[in-house]
Amino acid sequence: MPTFTTSAVTGQEVLPRGSMRKSFVIQNEDAADAVFIKRERAETPTVSTTDHDHRIGPGGAIAINSLTDGLQAIQDRWTVIAGANTPRVSVFETEDIVR
Repeated sequence: MPTFTTSAVTGQEVLPRGSMRKSFVIQNEDAADAVFIKRERAETPTVSTTDHDHRIGPGGAIAINSLTDGLQAIQDRWTVIAGANTPRVSVFETEDIVR
């Protein structure tokens, strides 16, 4: 499960588009600061603390899967930005195929 720190200054890609993705989990590992995620179609991230799809509070996580959330939500690109400081985020994803 990859982890990385986020920035409150600029949004960054947390998951690229993935046509074989079946599900993913994004967890905010920080104990104090929230992160905000957004499903993106533009090349340059537009995610912000006021323009986002989901807020993940300190220690929180979000799980998205193709059966309940649809293929487009799973396979699209997702970006993240921190509410403050540089919280650490971890990501786990599954696919329909074995490599």
